[in-house]
Amino acid sequence: MPAPLSAAAWSLQMRTAAEDALYPCSDGEPMAENMWQSRAMLTAAGDLEVALPEALVALDILVYPEQGNPRNRIAPDVLAAFGLGTHNRLSYLVWREGKPPDWVLEVASPSTVERGLDVKRRAYAAMGVPEYWQFDPQGLFPPGTPRLQGMALADGRYEPLAARLINGARTIRSRALGLDLRADGELIRFRNPVTGKDVRHHGEAEAAARRLSAERKQATADLDAEYAQIAELEAAIQRMQAGSSDDRA
Repeated sequence: MPAPLSAAAWSLQMRTAAEDALYPCSDGEPMAENMWQSRAMLTAAGDLEVALPEALVALDILVYPEQGNPRNRIAPDVLAAFGLGTHNRLSYLVWREGKPPDWVLEVASPSTVERGLDVKRRAYAAMGVPEYWQFDPQGLFPPGTPRLQGMALADGRYEPLAARLINGARTIRSRALGLDLRADGELIRFRNPVTGKDVRHHGEAEAAARRLSAERKQATADLDAEYAQIAELEAAIQRMQAGSSDDRA
């Protein structure tokens, strides 16, 4: 059984629960409008958890930047923050965490494009989020607009992060994440610039695990067959040797 809480720990737990109640963990809005958006969000969050296991990665969690003002809130499609621990949270209270998220991603949908992504851009800038990213899996942005855009906060405003070609693909380095990002069809692909390898999507990792398991089973079967052949050869040699002994007798 867990040790009983001290009076101070119990009091802190009660204050935390009371504060959580003042800042709802749901805004009544769906996580995503369609499968393009939900797949892009879920895949990005899953890939980040694999690539950055020490980081807090959250999907569609409400962020409250101002203590005492529960109406001031925003729900990034995906966020990442370092140095805060990866334990579960009802919501992200900036004053409790001690800082805003280090990185946020918004995945475009018909309604967000119609309302304008600049609204969230200004909110994140006012909060002090170092990097703000936008991704368009459906092709909703105006013609000629890159589907993936990364911006870094400088003097209270977001400035575009430089893009470059890596293996023929438009790629942007995230200073906050330490990863390279590129649009890969309807998903975002993350790349470790140190190893030069892409972070595998969850489905790809599962497929690789299945292939490895099948290869191991085949190797075991091949080894068993070789042992059986060796055993047969040894038995044949023993029979030959026994026959030779009988002939000499």
